[in-house]
Amino acid sequence: MANPAGDQIFGFSGPASKAIAVCVLTAAVTVFLFSIPDQSQAWHHSRDLVRKLFFVPLLLSAAWFGGSGAAASTAVVTGICGGSVALSWPEDLAAQAGQVGELGVFWMVGALAANFFEQQKKYVRYVEEANENTLSALASALDVREHGMGLHSKRVAEYTLRLAAEMGIKGERALPAIGKGALLHDVGKIGVPDSVLLKQGPLSPDEWEVMCTHPDVGNRMLQKIEFLRGPAEIVLCHHERFDGTGYPRGLKGDEIPIGARMFAVIDVYDALTTERPYHDAATHAGALEAIRSGAGKHFDPAVVAAFERVPAGDWQAIASKIAGPE
Repeated sequence: MANPAGDQIFGFSGPASKAIAVCVLTAAVTVFLFSIPDQSQAWHHSRDLVRKLFFVPLLLSAAWFGGSGAAASTAVVTGICGGSVALSWPEDLAAQAGQVGELGVFWMVGALAANFFEQQKKYVRYVEEANENTLSALASALDVREHGMGLHSKRVAEYTLRLAAEMGIKGERALPAIGKGALLHDVGKIGVPDSVLLKQGPLSPDEWEVMCTHPDVGNRMLQKIEFLRGPAEIVLCHHERFDGTGYPRGLKGDEIPIGARMFAVIDVYDALTTERPYHDAATHAGALEAIRSGAGKHFDPAVVAAFERVPAGDWQAIASKIAGPE
């Protein structure tokens, strides 16, 4: 699972940390600017140079907060610089025009930076949406191949995110990694022959050995794609068991990534509560009882406890949303 600390700046995470960073930089440049005495032409030129440092928080605001952030930052910067200019207003008309032009440059840079970063964000959102659609289509194709339905992977992805919220897992990187890992958990089965994957009845020892390779296969596939390296952890470990009897590594307890420990509960819940060729759909209460019985063996007891805290209606609402209108 990706480390949420990677989203932190100065010990804070998310938009708050970025706003603090902009404020700190702006304040630092302001203190530096007004600490320079206006005693000579050299000091005057020094102030001109220091004012250029205000471009840093201005550009960061445009990059992080778009047009509204750039406008706010530009207004603050221009006000501070205007005060600095007023304290050392030159008598020469050409110099006066230069000072006014410098203030105008801040507005122009702010507007251009805001437009540039907005366009970049739109492009990134377009690419991310295309990637999400591609991954969803791949997961659905694998579901149809094995289960004869295209909704299992989408359901377990949403279920796992709901469970992650119940466990208090946050982070701009952590949650998407968990969702994608759950969605693509069986991607390695693309390398399992139909004669093994679709076999009716128990697998032979040799066939089971082939089946057990799919977490490794899926992990190797995703490790080749940078933005899927976080999800690859869940793909690799989703058949590990809390007591160490799972595969492919035989990991135990906290050695198993938390995303995989959550998914283990969700995967069993979805398998029990949906119609399969080998069993009828169980009720929520029946599935919950089976999950409780596996706490400490198959499942992390803390994850089971969190799963129990989620109202049954939440799971049903997710399943209904994924199924769509009948």
